[in-house]
Amino acid sequence: MSGPLGVVALLLAQTAVGALVVLWGIGAWGATRRTFIHLTGIAATLAAWGAWAAGRAGVAEAASGVGAADGFAAAVPGALLASAGVLTLWQGALITGENAVSRLLGYVATLGAAAALGITAASRGDRILLAVTEAGLGALFLGSTLLGLLLGHWYLFERRLTNRYMIRSARWYAAGVVAGAAAAGLSSLNPAPPLAGFSPFLAVPGFSLWLAGGLVLVCALIAAFVLKLAHEGGRSIQAATGLMYLAVIMAFSAELSTKFRFF
Repeated sequence: MSGPLGVVALLLAQTAVGALVVLWGIGAWGATRRTFIHLTGIAATLAAWGAWAAGRAGVAEAASGVGAADGFAAAVPGALLASAGVLTLWQGALITGENAVSRLLGYVATLGAAAALGITAASRGDRILLAVTEAGLGALFLGSTLLGLLLGHWYLFERRLTNRYMIRSARWYAAGVVAGAAAAGLSSLNPAPPLAGFSPFLAVPGFSLWLAGGLVLVCALIAAFVLKLAHEGGRSIQAATGLMYLAVIMAFSAELSTKFRFF
């Protein structure tokens, strides 16, 4: 799998995995209202279904030029479909209110999404360990950013929620920024594809990497402010949430810039 559809599938799969990992990582289960778990799960589920649609189309497009897909590429549509299906089942379990079942399904869905991401990354066919590492680092970057935005908004509804979870989310986001920088660094090991057709700027050697580096630097500045505001709590969390809007734009743009070189 390769090309724009492959990149879209990878980014969406990263988003789903990263958001789920950080959701469990901040300890939101049982601390926030179930609706927040449901909200994050819906976002991850939609991303997973989008990844499946893009991945299926990407594999079909690649196969039309070189014949039937094989290896990891052939497994991508099935893996992404299974991941999206389990995530959907998890949302159903959350609605029924079965705590034990829904929590177990949540863990299974997270592991399934991570496995599907690994298969999608490995579908590029060479330097598989590097590919999976890049995808994992990017997942932490994108997922921590999205979760921070969702959680910040949630404080508008659950005003009595302690700022402990926003602090944890901010720390995960800071770790995600470091992961994003590492992912950009690893992407420099990949060969640069001909991108002049997308933009004349991308024809400049190393431009996508410099662009990603600049965007990650902006995210690092945002992380510093968000950490400070999260510790202050109260209305400062609203200010932190406003910054997370910019963080989402910067993070996804940075990952897109690095993933130009992925496949």
